[in-house]
Amino acid sequence: MIKNYIKTAWRNLLRSKAYSLVAILGLAIGLAVSILLFWGVNDELSYDTQSKDAENIYRVNAKGRTGDHYETWTTTPAPVGLAAVKNYPDVKRMARTTGGGVLVNVGTFSLYQDHVAYTEPSFFDIFDIHFIEGNAKTAISEVNYVALSNTLAIKFFGSAKKAMGKIMSIREKQLPYVVSAVYEDMPLRSSVHKNMILSLDNIRKNFGGNGSWKTIDEDWGNYNFTTFLQLKPGTNTKVLADNLASIMIKSNPAAKKGEASFILQPLSMLRLYSPDLSPDGVKTVRIFILIGVLILLIAVINYINLSTARATKRAKEVGLRRVVGADRMQLIMQFVAEFVIIFLASIVLAFILIGALVPVYQNISGKDYPIDYWQPSTLKIILWVGIGTIVMASIYPAWVLSSFKPTEVLKATFNAPAKGGWLRKTLVVVQFTFSITLIICTVVIAKQLYFIQHTNLGYNRDNTFTVWLNDNMGKHLSAVMNDIKSDSHIVDVSYGDQDFMSMSGLTDNIDWPGKTDHTAHITNMDISANFTSMMGIKFADGSGFTGAPSDSSYYLVNEAAIKMMGLKHPVGTIISLWGKPKQIKGVLHDFNNTSLKGQIMPAIFRIASQPITNGALYVKVRSAYAKESIEKMEQLYRAYAPGHPFSYQFLDDAFDDMYRREIQTTQLFKAFAGVTILLSCMGLFGLAVFSAERRVKEIGIRKVLGASVRDISVLVSGEFTTLIIIANIIAWPIAWYFTHQWLQDFSYRTSVSWWLFLLCGLVSLTIAIITVSSQAIKAAMVNPVKSLKAE
Repeated sequence: MIKNYIKTAWRNLLRSKAYSLVAILGLAIGLAVSILLFWGVNDELSYDTQSKDAENIYRVNAKGRTGDHYETWTTTPAPVGLAAVKNYPDVKRMARTTGGGVLVNVGTFSLYQDHVAYTEPSFFDIFDIHFIEGNAKTAISEVNYVALSNTLAIKFFGSAKKAMGKIMSIREKQLPYVVSAVYEDMPLRSSVHKNMILSLDNIRKNFGGNGSWKTIDEDWGNYNFTTFLQLKPGTNTKVLADNLASIMIKSNPAAKKGEASFILQPLSMLRLYSPDLSPDGVKTVRIFILIGVLILLIAVINYINLSTARATKRAKEVGLRRVVGADRMQLIMQFVAEFVIIFLASIVLAFILIGALVPVYQNISGKDYPIDYWQPSTLKIILWVGIGTIVMASIYPAWVLSSFKPTEVLKATFNAPAKGGWLRKTLVVVQFTFSITLIICTVVIAKQLYFIQHTNLGYNRDNTFTVWLNDNMGKHLSAVMNDIKSDSHIVDVSYGDQDFMSMSGLTDNIDWPGKTDHTAHITNMDISANFTSMMGIKFADGSGFTGAPSDSSYYLVNEAAIKMMGLKHPVGTIISLWGKPKQIKGVLHDFNNTSLKGQIMPAIFRIASQPITNGALYVKVRSAYAKESIEKMEQLYRAYAPGHPFSYQFLDDAFDDMYRREIQTTQLFKAFAGVTILLSCMGLFGLAVFSAERRVKEIGIRKVLGASVRDISVLVSGEFTTLIIIANIIAWPIAWYFTHQWLQDFSYRTSVSWWLFLLCGLVSLTIAIITVSSQAIKAAMVNPVKSLKAE
């Protein structure tokens, strides 16, 4: 029996090749895109789940006042972790980390390595790191010991075993480090993924405290360390966070009750939640789940509309089968078998499409993971998508087609009934409601991105790139800058001790006349005298550094800092940073050098003092000679740092990196909007075919009575125009709600005007009319004699 179902279904599909092709292609596109989306969602949800005690691991985030608003940071003062372990038995372990990237030299081989951490031995236990060579106790027990991931050990030395005991130099100081351990690669889907781990004693030795603080373990004023706690099950994290805040308030004179606090963020929430526990990433994941489900639903709706559009051609077949004894369940099984064949063909084509689309999807989304069809999570996605598709797409068409009565369908005058028409039209409205909503959201996201990229940020990043200094260049900074300026293609060069696009140096050790009990946090940066002028940062009051020795007696601050301090006449006022009192020489207009999602942070600048041991050169070039300038810079770099790899980054690229998620979201939304429009138009075309076939005699009569091709085309297209207008009416408020909510994440945002909704509505209406017009014209061109001969 089953063999007969399959054989008959196969013959029917071959008999209607155009229908089969459109049905298979529509389902394949829907399946491919939805499976890709669900893979991406599964990738996001799999972050930070590998540690065996993941549910009891927390990152300590600091929350503090900056002017008239509050910010939350992922870093804390170093003593927070010590206080947690010392005072609370519910804290099993703590580990503090800091770091970023370093230059590594092994013999003549040099490599800049990301994902480097300076931390404590407890880090290995908290994150359940397994060792191939060495052990957690001795891995970083000495200041010159380094632990490598297996991948890095193989890259540098050929194997984990060969790496043990080998010497490598790290950072520009060329300090010798001994490979003391090799551990299994940490999961890529980890927020704490590290390839190289060194002792925190390196920082303790080199740091030595600032101002009135003696060591990093006593320094409650600098927020430069990421602190992780492993707690006992059932620990009240809110009480623990409040208690840690109380300890900090007692230990730090600058911290005030109610304005300085901590948040314990679970490890599982690091990827998808903001430091203040706002579910920003979760919202995005939910949106993509919804898009995946709706794209699949649109593809299913297409099949339903195409299947019911063929009702008249299949009606007599159904009638004959009923006459010769087939019952309704057998007919339903026949049509389900037909769909299963279509589905199997679609899933094969979907996998082919996935193979072609994965590189594109990876490029857009920034994800880099292989296709593993046999991975349990992948099989689960395919299974659920397959079951859902088969159930949704096969039942309704099979039920409709099997419901025809043989006494009616075998009459020569039979025409497909209008029964069920409201459902088909409703489905088209649903399709276009989603498509129009997605189009509007895409346009708003793109408009916000354009606003970000073109708004006046208060500084000029054009044609400027950064080059991080090595130790030798720092020692000869003045000579290096003069050599760079000698190139006629270079406009100017300046220095900063950190990345201007983040200004991560954060402290609450700031004081000024009339300071109240409020806690205050401020970012700080050491710069060369010409930094502000080269970056195009304007002065609201006072003046900048001149390069004279007296510069060391002054600070520059931005307007946000003045607002935080409440100073009416700031220039000449003496303020203190880390216990060092100096005059304010100039007030800079506020500038947005970090994400527009947040408020402008108070900032303070000092003149950079010798000796320079780290930091970056900021080089502004003439746009027409950027390539030549970079080549000149590379030659100069190699002259001062032979054997060191040269790298640079334009500030425009750093700016784009800051909004990488928004750029990726815009590109993904554009792709998904295109897919939904394509699939919706395929569904609309199916309904147009159904309508034309059902009204063939009506059209014939109208033509006999004198109706023109244009009149009939308008008649056939009119009902679809109404459906699209209804879809717009439904979609506009939905789109406004979602875009309004999304824009709330930005402190500085674009406007959403009424004309944007109207424009998207007109575009959707135009696309729909073009889609159905060919079928409408085709129906209008049919000879009425042919359509009325049975009468």
